[in-house]
Amino acid sequence: SLLVEAAQVAVRCDAGLRKQYLHRCHQKPKAVAKVAIARKLAVRLYWMLRTHTAYPEIVRIESSSGLALVVRHGG
Repeated sequence: SLLVEAAQVAVRCDAGLRKQYLHRCHQKPKAVAKVAIARKLAVRLYWMLRTHTAYPEIVRIESSSGLALVVRHGG
């Protein structure tokens, strides 16, 4: 999918995502690691749209808090 392709590019260009990808590759198959990074990008995109915040700011918030941004589902 397009999001997985974007994740592959992000892994090459973003040191933080590359570190997470390589860590996942040691635990799981590469395909699973790619999908995990794609999901992380999807969550970042969600927060960008929800908060009207630029991507670099979302990454800064995520890295400075030490926690991943979480999408909570109501129900």
